[in-house]
Amino acid sequence: MEPVDLFYSYAHEDEALRDELDGHLALLRRKGVIRPWHDRGIVPGQQWDQAIDSQLTGADLILLLVSKDFLNSDYIWGKELATAMSRAERGDASVVPVLLRAVDIEDAPFAHLQGLPTDLRPVTSWPNRDEAWTDVAKGIRRTVEGIQQRWAEAPPPVPAAPRSSDFGTASARAPAPQDTLGARPGRGGVRDRAADAAQELRAEKLLRRMIGGFADELAVAARVRGVSAMDNADAEGMAEALIAMPEQKRVLWVDDKPEGNRHEIAALAKLQIEVVTARSTEEALARLDADAEGFDLILSDWDRPEALEGMASAGLKLLHALAARPQRPPVAFYHGAFDAALRSRRREALLQAGAVGEAVTPGELLTLVRTALESR
Repeated sequence: MEPVDLFYSYAHEDEALRDELDGHLALLRRKGVIRPWHDRGIVPGQQWDQAIDSQLTGADLILLLVSKDFLNSDYIWGKELATAMSRAERGDASVVPVLLRAVDIEDAPFAHLQGLPTDLRPVTSWPNRDEAWTDVAKGIRRTVEGIQQRWAEAPPPVPAAPRSSDFGTASARAPAPQDTLGARPGRGGVRDRAADAAQELRAEKLLRRMIGGFADELAVAARVRGVSAMDNADAEGMAEALIAMPEQKRVLWVDDKPEGNRHEIAALAKLQIEVVTARSTEEALARLDADAEGFDLILSDWDRPEALEGMASAGLKLLHALAARPQRPPVAFYHGAFDAALRSRRREALLQAGAVGEAVTPGELLTLVRTALESR
């Protein structure tokens, strides 16, 4: 299916935040799910107002990147927002507000629309901004899936009846001319190849920056744990493999001190892998029962301050509880037993209990995560 054309409506004061979001959405772009456009894609020689109007009126999805500067922009209010809301009311485009900074939107014309991030918690208020963007990208992915589902269910267009004067003419017999600029008949305007190429180059640079950020977070995590960092080339190869997975992945991480894993979680968030934390076995089981989306992997620590119910550790208690369930994601352990003998005993115990493996370093952990997710 063709990619969804996406238009960014934003204030230039928020360009850095738009770049961050564009970097996270580069994963969807690489997979051919979306085709984003913003005004930095205008190439020399184009008339900027006509270029914006063409893309805005042809987009399938319009993102409103909301901030004080967005609300104070006369051009956005007079042109972009007016067009976006008109198209939303007609039902020929989806419009999604993304709250960048804390601002009152109660009386805004888009206040009735479902926005992002979850609960409209401003992106800049999240302790880890990559987690905020992961939440936003998840919502955008769902919106895109809804758009594509509507395309699939829509009846095919009825061809116009030929005029009697056209019969026998060369133009009536000739096939429809192919659009050399990438326009999609029936949806959207003409897309300029030079502008698209510039956007692709920019998106690839943002993606490389995001992969570099993934490697950096792993290096910091290794330093915190006092172990050697994964080689940069290996880290980038790991990132590419995780990016190539067909669907966004979700991980439930059970640890009574999740802040101790913040750099590992941040690394996963760089690649749009959503991590949900739980501090106890009971909280983890409750989350599994209540979460309709499900998880692709469960990560657990070894010890937690909770009643063990006859088990050797809280981690094994969790495994025992999960074994009674007809379906469960794979379970892996991330622990701190660096002593070889102790680690060996733990590994034997958890493998016998049904875990897929264990890790003590960030590099080992990501290798384990990749293996477990690829097996799903």
